[in-house]
Amino acid sequence: MHFARLQRPLQRAAASSCRPFGAVLRATTSLQSRFAQLRITSPTAANAAVQGKRYASVKSQGAYRVKMKKTIPKKLGAKKTGDQYVIPGNILYKQRGTIWHAGENALMGRDHTIHATATGYVKYYRDPLLHPKRQYIGVVFNREDKLPYPKGTPRRRKLNLSAVPRKIDEAVEEEITARSGIPLSVTRHDLVEQTTDTGAVAADQTGSGASSKAQEPVPLTDGNAVVSSLIREKLRSRASGQAKNEAERLRKEKELEARRGTRVFRLQDDYSYRESNWEIGRLVGDAGIIPGADMTEPRKAKFRLRRRKRMVHFKGIKKRKMAKAGRRDEYRGRVREKRAGRLVQRVEAAAAVKATQAAAAAAAAAAKAATAAQTKVEA
Repeated sequence: MHFARLQRPLQRAAASSCRPFGAVLRATTSLQSRFAQLRITSPTAANAAVQGKRYASVKSQGAYRVKMKKTIPKKLGAKKTGDQYVIPGNILYKQRGTIWHAGENALMGRDHTIHATATGYVKYYRDPLLHPKRQYIGVVFNREDKLPYPKGTPRRRKLNLSAVPRKIDEAVEEEITARSGIPLSVTRHDLVEQTTDTGAVAADQTGSGASSKAQEPVPLTDGNAVVSSLIREKLRSRASGQAKNEAERLRKEKELEARRGTRVFRLQDDYSYRESNWEIGRLVGDAGIIPGADMTEPRKAKFRLRRRKRMVHFKGIKKRKMAKAGRRDEYRGRVREKRAGRLVQRVEAAAAVKATQAAAAAAAAAAKAATAAQTKVEA
């Protein structure tokens, strides 16, 4: 780098110090003027004076830019280690693609993120019975448990629930036993063992004569009769539920009619008699009901159903295309077989013509030989 040449006034002043005192006083003014000329006003000017003119090395001064070589981090990988305590909803692993699969008490999101669905401890494992090469992430309730569980072993309920025997009134138990002929203490395994294939299906009959037969206990040897009794119990409970819903609907309608019949008009700020806004709203229906809140499924469920229908439609198109291609290949195969059959026929016809020509030539040669032999005998 080129440095500007500067004068050295101090050396000159030191060199002139050997002169007489009067000459030094006369030279003071010139020395001060020289220092004033050499005074530097700013650091930028000082750098420019010492090192020459310099320009900015960054074009966008002060602006932050994300370099193209380095993108925003995705923060993928394992979020929970083995035997670490988790609660439902915790993220276990973030990934792109199915490097790990959701195992026991875990689920996989649409971006392949694995979440915990139960409270417990994280386990990384493999299950050769499910897949020979896949690796899974699961959650167990006890830290000492190991995954995968043996096949057929019972699982603990989620949310740490425990099985509780259902309490049934003695009157209900006696009624069910009288109708089905099977005590409730008999298990399903016992029913399967005692069921035989020799029984016939008991058909439901209507009329006065059938009512007495319906009261008879169902024989234990007929498993289909047991199933039909259970179906009748299900239908009876469904009918009772529908009757309860209808009674509730009628009760609400009566309350609404009574509410509409007791309308109260009050004096408003504008000196008019009318009902309050909330009372007018209650005339339409129950207060606090949001329009559209009674929908049976959320928006995401509808979106999933729409995607499923779309996939079914596209799969149908693909299936039809594959069927069409299969029919085309079958048609081409039949055409090739016909062509091969015609070629075989042509080869056989050509061989038959050649054989006929050879037989004719042989007969002509034999006739010629016979004629030649006869001429020789006559001669």
